[in-house]
Amino acid sequence: MAIITLTTDFGTKDYFVSSIKGAILKELSDVTIVDISHQVSPYDLSEAAYIIRNSYNEFPKGTIHIIGVNSLTTPDQKPICAHINGHYFICGDNGILSLICQTEIHEEVYEITVHPEGIDSLFPVKNCFVPVACHLARGGLPSLLGFKRNEFKQLNELKPIYRDDKFLVGNVIYIDHFGNVITNITRRYFNEVSNDRAFKIILRQKDFSITDIDIIYNHYNDVVQDFSKEFQAMGRTLCLFNSADFLEVTLYKSNPELTGGANQLMGLKKGDTITIEFDNQSNF
Repeated sequence: MAIITLTTDFGTKDYFVSSIKGAILKELSDVTIVDISHQVSPYDLSEAAYIIRNSYNEFPKGTIHIIGVNSLTTPDQKPICAHINGHYFICGDNGILSLICQTEIHEEVYEITVHPEGIDSLFPVKNCFVPVACHLARGGLPSLLGFKRNEFKQLNELKPIYRDDKFLVGNVIYIDHFGNVITNITRRYFNEVSNDRAFKIILRQKDFSITDIDIIYNHYNDVVQDFSKEFQAMGRTLCLFNSADFLEVTLYKSNPELTGGANQLMGLKKGDTITIEFDNQSNF
């Protein structure tokens, strides 16, 4: 059974997502439709890319991924279908694939020219992307979708900067449902520059005070020393590498709706900097 995933910035209040699913089922009743997310911030390609690149490879090879973020056709943004790492991606040529598949080499890329009535419509995800996805799900050849291209649009994502043999400066790239703050500092890059030195992660709070974190935990629960007194740790600030191996700033079991998440209490938003200072003289 074919699998089609959906990632959009449409939200769930309106009719858009349900009409996309209805259009798929009208063409293919025997298909599995999986929602990756419909809560991507409007037009936010980097946010969508973070979500997709950390989830798509968990699906079987041959899965078809529809990406409905900033998908309207323009003279320099045509609809494309790409075969990368055994998966199909259908989206606008807006650069998102370069953010999702940063290290993978694309196998095939086609500019979609079939279904011309849907390509320039106000709803290309339903009127263009869905027929293409169903064509692939039936076993259709991607070469029938349009003409082959050698590349897709490239975007340069913010990367952490290591300077003066002491400072690692990263950026907030994502705020999750719990208000956790995810940075672009990966475990691998941190380990490369740290050389097992002591460090402090400098966090500026919303009230302009500064919190220094000098430990990165392996698990959220590691901040609790006595589970019979777990309540004492609730709301405590901690850092760890999350399941996608990105450095995350979080509050232990803090309800963002009641007490605020790490992003709210620290006044952090996407794009803000996070600085790690390494100890070169063992004087922290």
